[in-house]
Amino acid sequence: MGSAPHFLKADVKGSQDLSSAALSAVTTTTKPFRLEEIHIHASQAITETVTITIDSKHGANWDAKKVSRSMVAEQDFVYRPQGEANFQAGDEIKVQVTNANGVGTVYYTIKRSEL
Repeated sequence: MGSAPHFLKADVKGSQDLSSAALSAVTTTTKPFRLEEIHIHASQAITETVTITIDSKHGANWDAKKVSRSMVAEQDFVYRPQGEANFQAGDEIKVQVTNANGVGTVYYTIKRSEL
């Protein structure tokens, strides 16, 4: 028996000019969802750290860092969860990119589906 059908939700998208501040973006959800993919693209090759965290509706003690990766002279980073990544209403996804080098603009897209 296969998994229940799910439907893509509208992408969550945004950008940040790293010459003015680091990227720190958090989704706002009111319904359960499945995380499908997070894509980060930079306007030029950057050397920064990308961190993706689950921001639990239960508070900071239940938050979980899913991945932290140093990008070295790279433009793209894609995160795809291993297996199903299902979340309850009120759980959020936090995407962060440092701005230690202060150059470039980063664009992020979070792909989710309804449960």
